[in-house]
Amino acid sequence: MAPFKVVVHPLTSEPTDSSHSPSLTAYESEPFSSPNALVFIHGLTAGPHTTYLTHLQAALPSEYSIWELRMRSSYSGWGYSSLDNDVQDLTRLVRYLREDLKNKRIVLMGASTGCQGALEYHNHSSQPPRVDGYILTSPVSDREAANALWSSEALAESLAVAKELIDQGKECATMPKEHVPFFATPVTAARWWSFAATGGAEDYFASDISDEVLADKFGRVDKPLLILPAEKDEMVPGSVDKQLLLERWSTAAPKGVVSELSGFIPDADHVVSSSEAQKWLAERVAKFLSSI
Repeated sequence: MAPFKVVVHPLTSEPTDSSHSPSLTAYESEPFSSPNALVFIHGLTAGPHTTYLTHLQAALPSEYSIWELRMRSSYSGWGYSSLDNDVQDLTRLVRYLREDLKNKRIVLMGASTGCQGALEYHNHSSQPPRVDGYILTSPVSDREAANALWSSEALAESLAVAKELIDQGKECATMPKEHVPFFATPVTAARWWSFAATGGAEDYFASDISDEVLADKFGRVDKPLLILPAEKDEMVPGSVDKQLLLERWSTAAPKGVVSELSGFIPDADHVVSSSEAQKWLAERVAKFLSSI
């Protein structure tokens, strides 16, 4: 990756901020001072400047800039953070874009675990400031991915440890390393339960979620929604019918909300590592932004 320019925007914490969220940092990519913003929400263990944005930046309509936010859950911070924190942090950025910079359109684009953040933003009880669209790339069930990487017995034992800590009022306690062996960073009991338990706060995309629950999660989306799963996503168990799952997500949303541009990113793995897949994704996102 060649050197590139960004504008750094400090988002200082207000004394009246009831969420007690700390000061944050946002990064704006060229073209600077555009009237519209595409806010990229990174996935697990990622953060600003770690993901495929070169092709995306080149393909975007000229009136859009890409924004990245150093959230509390960025990089190794995810294990001590939460979806609530993500919504609070995104709210700070959206409010800054809308009120201070007077952006006309703001679209949230989640990648992998960032997809939960995008949908939770819309569904959150705090009713954060409106945005104008949502993009979900490589949405997967972290619960099903964990089950594929680990035995069902080991996962159940791990969740039992998390539940015991939560019941003891120790939800912020760090999970014993032997019960989350595939993570290099500490994870709290609360975050592990949210991440890996059936019905946890982040249980948005599992194939065994009922139609009623999907309708609750997708049914309140009232802005254009683009869904772009990776065609060869290694984080999706082979037993899952990916086409059927995409159809269920689309059906769960209100009629006309899910864009006709939705579909699988050809030959893409979970992180969309190939240049050709990145170019296809960038062109599809650009068309979507031009349509709203």
